[in-house]
Amino acid sequence: VPEKREISLKTYTLSIPKLKIDSATVKIDYGNEESLKKSLLAWPNSGLPGTYGNAVIFGHSALPQISTPTNYSTIFTFLMDLNEGDEIFVNSDGVRYRYVVVDKRVVEPDDLSVLEQRFDASYTTLITCVPPGTTWKRGIIKARMV
Repeated sequence: VPEKREISLKTYTLSIPKLKIDSATVKIDYGNEESLKKSLLAWPNSGLPGTYGNAVIFGHSALPQISTPTNYSTIFTFLMDLNEGDEIFVNSDGVRYRYVVVDKRVVEPDDLSVLEQRFDASYTTLITCVPPGTTWKRGIIKARMV
């Protein structure tokens, strides 16, 4: 298990226009099941917005019939509707960063490769359970800052 590190940034926001997600709170925290009902969670050992590395963000999905883009228990239900070229915006410390989706895939729940750090650019990786409302697999959206 990686060492926990202290970082001064505690929260930032995420917007995904295509999914009607507007300024959702992202808390940098190891969190738990309850935490994911109150915000998105950014893995503390991952990159920070606007810096080289990979900011890994987790969010819940649920059955599409009960999903709304403002409910953290369902916020990432339609995450896998994103495609290459779709935009994701991150606001941190008054700066707005624009990311563009570069990869989309489904992995097994124990596939930790999605947490890997690359330092050739600034990335964000969004992770949720798929199919929505199950915990069978993980849907992964990777975006690169432009």
